[in-house]
Amino acid sequence: LGYILHELTKSSITRADVLKKGTQLKLLIKLNNLTAVFKPMRYSRNYSVNGLPYEGYDRHNGEIASYHISRILNMKRAPPVVGRLIDLRLEIIPVATRRLKKTFFVKNGTNTCFLGECLYCKTKSDAACGIGNFMEGAMVLWLPGNYTLEKFRHPWSRTYNINKKAKWEAQNNEVNYCNIIKDVPRYKTGPLLLDIIDTCLFDYIIGNADRHHYERFYGDNNSMLILLDNAKSFGNPNFDEESILAPLLQCKIIRKTTAERLAILKQGTLTRILKAVLASDPLAPILTNHHLVAVNRRLDNILFYLSVDEYKYV
Repeated sequence: LGYILHELTKSSITRADVLKKGTQLKLLIKLNNLTAVFKPMRYSRNYSVNGLPYEGYDRHNGEIASYHISRILNMKRAPPVVGRLIDLRLEIIPVATRRLKKTFFVKNGTNTCFLGECLYCKTKSDAACGIGNFMEGAMVLWLPGNYTLEKFRHPWSRTYNINKKAKWEAQNNEVNYCNIIKDVPRYKTGPLLLDIIDTCLFDYIIGNADRHHYERFYGDNNSMLILLDNAKSFGNPNFDEESILAPLLQCKIIRKTTAERLAILKQGTLTRILKAVLASDPLAPILTNHHLVAVNRRLDNILFYLSVDEYKYV
């Protein structure tokens, strides 16, 4: 793991291309021995994203912090991530593909920017810009080609329409949405439903309300749920989106090992470990103190929910 993180942040970039997959601006980066996704910095550390819980650009520092939180929680299902400061003029433009290179421009006379290609990459106002030629970003390991992923709609996904509730949001005393999900073959047996519960706990702690799909290894019915795309996290440290916990609160089930791990990390232990780990990232500091306080508060909220209702521990 140390080798991978070192290569992601230090290895020479041999090719850079657009990555059309998804709605957010990012690059596909080839290194000497690895391939990575580069998620550029869009906000300063202390910027607070307000509005709907899934609004805003990806947060590169959120992707970095989320990876380490997944490991601290013993949910080791996220690809390795590390911060990197890139010189766009020296490291990207010389090895950029033609379709990426043509999207570069200079803003305010000094700042190098690129628009790339993505669903929301429409005008220059959507571009990512460095400070001068330098740009921070998160380097996310791209899984080797021999691993094929299968994508599924998350059963607790949002409608992304403020005038339309999802089925899980419309649950009432007569209909238990979780019981409906338990009748779906892929959730009846195996670890998947418990993985979804784990994931909602992870997402709640990092403040990610944008888990609309999930991925598993193709053809393996017992495959773990992989924690990809965690950058819609750490947007607003002053707000906790309780609806993220819907799978836990509606199903009333949790892994015993997960509950035990959460209990160990209370009283500031989680953030003490997190702060120490993040201090070694090349872009440190990764999170503001406000976000560290939010992490502790959200963990306490989860433990409170577990204490005031009856849950099945498996």
